[in-house]
Amino acid sequence: MARRRSEDFMEMEREFEERVEAKRRRPSYPSYPEPLKHDKKKPKPPLLLRVLAWCGVILFCFVVGYVGTGYMVDTLGLNKQWPTLGNGKNLGDIVTSAEEEFMGSDAPLDMQKATFAVFYPQDGELMTENVDVIARTLEDNVQETVQRILKLSGMFNDAVSVLHVFRDVDTVYLNLSTHFLDALNEAGEKAGVLLITAIARSMNNNFSLTKVRFLVDSKVVSSGPVDLTSAWPLQ
Repeated sequence: MARRRSEDFMEMEREFEERVEAKRRRPSYPSYPEPLKHDKKKPKPPLLLRVLAWCGVILFCFVVGYVGTGYMVDTLGLNKQWPTLGNGKNLGDIVTSAEEEFMGSDAPLDMQKATFAVFYPQDGELMTENVDVIARTLEDNVQETVQRILKLSGMFNDAVSVLHVFRDVDTVYLNLSTHFLDALNEAGEKAGVLLITAIARSMNNNFSLTKVRFLVDSKVVSSGPVDLTSAWPLQ
């Protein structure tokens, strides 16, 4: 019995050694490090900061392009390569001189002209004449038209001027300088009424204004050869 147990023990020992030997002969595999944990995503910068950054990039590109283009034009002389016309003049010189003349003048941007048929007194009668003015606002055109009537009448010097023009529906208010009343007193009642009638008709025919109110230095005057305390209707 003891002998059998000894054999069984030896058999188990032999099997154990065989397993150890088999394990020893088993091919070994390289060990790999544990996968690195991914870092968390970095937060994006604020939207306002990104917009300002893009605007800075666009502005930088614009400045570089503008300066570079100007440098190339000046270096290569492209701004001088204008065609020569048949009369021997260079087109670039003509364009430059015209631009300088326009920029140096006081001409308004809107150069469209308007023609008005105005009345003015002369030798005791009403005369008419076409007057060309720069087409602007109604108040500006009224002011220039009345100024032309005063000049055509020959009753006023350069000291008399229309200071302001106001409109209220079909009534126009003419604010004239102090010298207007002095010249009106010198002209007399008949010439004064004729002048005011000429202005009233001119306002109605050209601007559809049926009443004219005269002020002197923004005040209503009660003295003088003509009544200026109320509006003058079309006569």
